[in-house]
Order: sequence, then C-alpha cells, then structure tokens
Amino acid sequence: MGPSLVFDKSFLQSLSVDEAVMLDQMFTCVVTPVFMVETLADLAKEAGPERPAAKAVAGLAERTPVAHGYMNTFHQHVAESDLLGDRAAMDHRPAVAGGIPVRVDGKAGVVFEKSPEAQAFERWQAGAFLDVERLFASQWRKELGELDLKAVADGYRSIIRKEDRPKNHAEARRLAAAIVDAPGQTFRALRMSHDLLDLPAETMRRIATAWKAAGSPPFRAYAPFAAHCLEVDLYFVLAMTNGIISDQRSSNRIDVSYLCYLPFAHAFVSQDRLHRSAAPLFMSNRQRFVWGPDLKADLKRLNEHFSGLPDEERSKGLFLLAANPPRDDEGLCATLWDLVNPGWRKPRPDVPALTREQQDTIIGQSKGMRAAALAGPMVRLPRRAEDVQHLSIARFIPKTRGSWRMFSAETEAASDEERRLEHEARQRAAADLQG
Repeated sequence: MGPSLVFDKSFLQSLSVDEAVMLDQMFTCVVTPVFMVETLADLAKEAGPERPAAKAVAGLAERTPVAHGYMNTFHQHVAESDLLGDRAAMDHRPAVAGGIPVRVDGKAGVVFEKSPEAQAFERWQAGAFLDVERLFASQWRKELGELDLKAVADGYRSIIRKEDRPKNHAEARRLAAAIVDAPGQTFRALRMSHDLLDLPAETMRRIATAWKAAGSPPFRAYAPFAAHCLEVDLYFVLAMTNGIISDQRSSNRIDVSYLCYLPFAHAFVSQDRLHRSAAPLFMSNRQRFVWGPDLKADLKRLNEHFSGLPDEERSKGLFLLAANPPRDDEGLCATLWDLVNPGWRKPRPDVPALTREQQDTIIGQSKGMRAAALAGPMVRLPRRAEDVQHLSIARFIPKTRGSWRMFSAETEAASDEERRLEHEARQRAAADLQG
C-alpha cells in the first residue's frame, strides 16, 4: 500500500479520469470531510448550461479514489475525543470511524461496512442526488457567503498581544505555536480548544476532569491533535489580522481547514497558493507538500507507462499491474514511496498462489466477521492495534475505470459467481419466510 496522501478539490478537478485512477493506485488516499463538503456545495452553484452543477459533481465523484480511498473522521470529532483523554494517533494514517468490533472463533476483528460517504459518491457518479443533499449544499454555500472573517479575527484579539505582529506565514505559525505551548497556560489552551469546537459547557468540565486525572500535563502532551488544530486556527487568525491572508475571501477558512488533516497523511497535494505557503509549516520531516501540477504530470507519465505494456500484462488488471511504481522509477510518485518505505524497490520473493481451499477459508472468515458484525451484540475493541487479528473493509470498485480494466477476467468471473450465489441464497430465504 502506498504513502498516505491528503488532496484538495482543486487538485482532483485538474486530473483526467485515468490520472485520477492512477492516483488511487499509487497512494492511500485520505478523503477529508472538507473535500466532501466542498464537492457537495457545488450542487448549489450555477455551473452553466453546458455543464450543469450535478454533472460537475458527478465528474468529480468519478475521480474520487475508491480502491484505496479512506474517509477520514471529521477533525473536530477527533479533537473532541482527544480533549477527553482518548488520544488520537499521530502516525500519518487516516482516522476512519464506524468500525464494528467482533470476535469470531476467539479472535478479535473489526468490520467496516461501506460508509455513507462512499454510498453518496456512488450515487453522485450516476447523477443521483437526494433532496437532503441539495438542501445541505444550498445552506452551506449561504453560510459560507455570510461568513465574516474580520469578525472572527476580532474575536481573538484578546488573546494576541499587540506587539505580536507577524510579517509572514512562518512568523504567524511560530506565534501560534508559542500561544499553544505557553508555560502555565494549559487550561487556557484547553478552554480555547473547547470554544473553537463550540462544545457544551458540560463538556468543558469533563475535559478538565480528564486532564487533571492525567496529571495536568502540558497541552500538546495531553491532546496532541487538539493542539495541532488550535495551532492551525491561531495561525489563520494571526495571518488574517495582519494582512498575510486576505479577510475578503471567505473560502480561505475552508482552505485552511485542510491543514487540520495533515497528521493523517504522509503528503498533501494541492495547487492552491495558500496551501503552498502554509502546509509545509505544519509538516514533519517525514511529510511532504506536493505541488499539484507536478504530481499530475507524474501520474500522466505513469499512466502512459502502464498503458504501453503488453496486452498479456494489462489483462491482469490495473489493481495488480500498478500495485506500486516501477522499481527503477525516479519520478515523483516513486520518490514519495521512498520517503515512507525505502525497501519497496527490493525484489520480493515469489509467493505461491493461494489454493482454492485457502481462498475459500479466507472468504469464509470474512463472511463470518460480517455476519457477526450485523448480528451483534458488539464486543469491546482491543486497545492495541496489534491485537486485531482480522480486518474487513467493504468497498465498491467498478470493473472498469476510465480506460482501465481493474481486475483480471478470472477475478471478475469469480466475483460474478459469488454475487449470483448470494442473490440465490437471499431469494431462497425470502421464499422460506413467505412460505
């Protein structure tokens, strides 16, 4: 599996379908709620008679990663849990909600059913939109249009000293970090985070109790992800109040929100100038900001490379054919793979193909987990990730995407047969109930 990558809407819009499919193959793609909201908001736009809004959204949905895409939990929900003592992992992996813990044959597992967001994108690709989605899109654009960034900035003047006048993005970020990490000011930082999340007063009491029970450590040590989000927000206010970021463009607030998701990925790709200036300031030395046009060019090159392979190779399906960049490649995608897993270029030993019996065993285990998840009762999820012995993720991957066949003919036939047998089983069960 490739490096994890957060993308913004402008980058995905710039790709052809084949380039977007190659993005999905090369990376573990972190789909953020900010991207979802921006995409949905396009429904309220007047896109023009030649390209109606619904068609534009369907085109974007067609490019959204499905094979290796993961819907990240809304950053404010993660920050709230962080403040309450359930520390978020800061390991460049997406935070995915909705896992159902199960225990089958004495072994712990987690089942992820198809998320509502994934189901929505499937509908949008077909141009199908629910009334509630159109209503939400209209309301969101109305609220964005009414957002007074100057008023937001004025509300924070009380916590920013007059002498702190950053002249550039880097100084604004440094001052934001200084406020978050100010000695003896942890409770103030906790309160600021609580207020930014617009949480009830009772939640602040629970936060304070959890913090004191943990020994009253410094804010960033206690709730690292909440501290990161607070730092992003303070940076935005400092930059905006001093003219580094315009307070006349309400979408800047949405653009800055993408920075809250940086801890969930190894890389962030965008062709937004604000992102280009700000994102590297909040990234570690194991992360990279990627300029959108550069990655688009490399994805195009890789698509041409794999397209030029013999038909015998292409018949395997892109899922296997492009599981990683070519091992001698020196392009941008390969460089990002080197950043995360330098050993990926080494030849792998031949692994014997699974026998039919082994395949049936794996499929049976997966079905047993899903049945347990649907039947309940739920069990407690293991605290350590290494204690989870089974993981099942439901997702829909079309047989073809763009000009690519995703799987071999044999895999397609086996999948079709599996669906046929499941359909017949459901029909028999329905007939038995009626009888």
